[in-house]
Amino acid sequence: MRLLASAAIAALIATGLTAVPAQAAAPKVAYGWAWPDGKGKLRIVPRAAKLYTAHYGIKTYRLKPVAGVKEIQLDYSSASFYRISTTCDARETAGKYAISSLGLGKTKCAAGDLGFVFTLGPTLVRIAHDGTKAIKIHQFWAGVAGERPKTAFGALRYRGDGTPGPSISGIVTFTPEGGRPMRLRYDGMVGFNRLNADCSADWLSGAPGSADKEGLGSYYCDARQMTAVLKRLKQPVLVKVTYSPLAGNIGVLWEVSRES
Repeated sequence: MRLLASAAIAALIATGLTAVPAQAAAPKVAYGWAWPDGKGKLRIVPRAAKLYTAHYGIKTYRLKPVAGVKEIQLDYSSASFYRISTTCDARETAGKYAISSLGLGKTKCAAGDLGFVFTLGPTLVRIAHDGTKAIKIHQFWAGVAGERPKTAFGALRYRGDGTPGPSISGIVTFTPEGGRPMRLRYDGMVGFNRLNADCSADWLSGAPGSADKEGLGSYYCDARQMTAVLKRLKQPVLVKVTYSPLAGNIGVLWEVSRES
């Protein structure tokens, strides 16, 4: 019997029919600013990341754009999540950090806690993911890993709503003067400065002379009003924008008078 079994095994090996356990592909990793994209979903544009020691000896990452990389959507509903704050429900770190020697958050939280973080705005993360499923998500400290915002005049076109809810957001294409189009988002923290004191008025419906010396609006409006106005636009409009290219985020948007 042993001889027969040995012969059978030898035959299988010779014909290449032995079963070889399949090796699971290693998860991919993405660094960058994550934005909410519906319940249990997020979007991120992967960036190149380099670990370095920032202020106070805290480890974090410098980010750089990667040519040709596109935004990806991930389901984080079953992912583990680690915050840089010492508690999962903190709105800010208050100067107390839980960060590893690799610059990653150490406080273990639930996927729902990331949903809470998203109500505060986009957040810097390292995500290990398998296809469209996020497996493990670590926050890392913005510090000076964040970039200095840029300000430019250019053409803006509204592309669609971001995620409705506490973080009222939208998506636009902005083309700086002399530059290339870029996809940007904004959330409920965006500043919107209009030429018209009526925040719901149509674009460029402000009274003559209501602009400042640069032709900029000075009446403050909020993100919800900004979205309502941009949705009605049929063509790109001239604006001034303060934005962060790596974060893909608009901080302030000004309506611009063509007469100035």
